Amino acid sequence: MGKKSVARNARLDQLRQEQRRKERQRALLIYGTSGFVAIAILAGIIVYSVIDNRSKSEERRVGYVEAASPAATAAGCTGIRNDESRGNTHVGTTETVDYQDIPPSSGSHDADPLPDAIRFYNPDSGIRVERAVHNLEHGFVVAWYDSELPDDQVETLRTVANDAGNRFIAVPWTREAFAANQHFVLTGWDRTQRCTSVSADVVQEFVTKWANPPAEGATWDSPTASESGLAGGTLDVTADGPLDAAAAGGIAPGAGTMDTTPPSPGGATDGTGTPGADGGTAPNPADDPAAR
Repeated sequence: MGKKSVARNARLDQLRQEQRRKERQRALLIYGTSGFVAIAILAGIIVYSVIDNRSKSEERRVGYVEAASPAATAAGCTGIRNDESRGNTHVGTTETVDYQDIPPSSGSHDADPLPDAIRFYNPDSGIRVERAVHNLEHGFVVAWYDSELPDDQVETLRTVANDAGNRFIAVPWTREAFAANQHFVLTGWDRTQRCTSVSADVVQEFVTKWANPPAEGATWDSPTASESGLAGGTLDVTADGPLDAAAAGGIAPGAGTMDTTPPSPGGATDGTGTPGADGGTAPNPADDPAAR
């Protein structure tokens, strides 16, 4: 073999070795970069998960206050506060509960909730507070208004209640007036928002978030409704107050609560909260509140 051939082959071997070296470096770079990216992504997921869990834990603790929305701020409302659970013991039909929070967002209550066929109770209706608290446990939103809410605001609430959906009830609070000139208060189970005026937007925001909360919420530090989604109680009342014994005598426990759509104006009720001619509510004796 000539010297030129030997030199050429040696040069080719050198080039091949150089090429293999570069390929190894390229592979290491690719694998190393991919590994770094994978580790970075995994680390990001872990960090996000930790931050997200901490955030959710914070949002579920007693005393946490969700910032007021622009609509809430405009209506003079606080943020939505997570309240301490006050229990859920049933009491007798004539027993008065001395609630720690005014108005209550949880606590002992009547075994029979208010019916879900009536959205608004008039100021002088004398509706039993303890029945409304049971509605909270079923995942209803209860809007309380005291005797100092101006008449025009009461009428606004009447209108808003008709459009707020079938998990909303407006109830007069006839005990002491609410503090800080906030005479309208929205509550879900262990959730409270206090307002100086009634706003349809604020009501809708609250209902969207806290009506029928998820079942897992019952395990939170500040729990949500443990019986979320259950129906209302006996239709032995009208918007003007309880029916007398003779009028209510033939009504089975739980009757008149099965309408799952809000009553239309002049439709499902006759204006006093009793069933209208279109059959807006239907008796269901099987829905016995004593079983709840």
